[in-house]
Amino acid sequence: MSTDPQRKLIHTRQIICRAFHRKDGLLDIEATLSDQKGQEVAFRSRPSVKVDEFMHRMTVTLTIDGDYTIHDVKAETGQAPWAMCGGTDDAYRGLIGLRIGPGFTQKMKQLLGGVQGCTHVTELVAQAANTYMQASWPDRIARQMAVSADPRGWPDKSTLGFVNHCHAWRADGETLAQEYPELVKPKEP
Repeated sequence: MSTDPQRKLIHTRQIICRAFHRKDGLLDIEATLSDQKGQEVAFRSRPSVKVDEFMHRMTVTLTIDGDYTIHDVKAETGQAPWAMCGGTDDAYRGLIGLRIGPGFTQKMKQLLGGVQGCTHVTELVAQAANTYMQASWPDRIARQMAVSADPRGWPDKSTLGFVNHCHAWRADGETLAQEYPELVKPKEP
């Protein structure tokens, strides 16, 4: 927290994502967003949001299996500036059956973009999807390693989808060479 007297806190956004193993083997990914005001926000047609009050408090929970498929979605708008803001919560159930992976973000925006969804809840879905990838990694990698220690023999090639999607995990980088030397292509003379 800044103690600089030249700065005054005017807004705090917090996004918290948590992953839970369920007894049925699925994962619940819960993402919560809150916007707390550090200055009063005046409106023309409703009371102001006062200092330290929340403008937004929203949660989305995705229930996802080990193969990236969404089984259930629950969106909850607990607090928002307008009564109709929570009116799109049920629309997020349209994500049921989608797989997290290539094309997911585009499909999500087709289903929930614009007035069909809420900007903030849709942002939470993307955060929940990223959290799923992190939370499910140990289980996914263990399943692959049980088949073969060599990643070239893994049946689910999407497990290696991170290669070349991050500076540290580039195909010609040190991390890949250390962690998965089998995937490093020999350098041409």
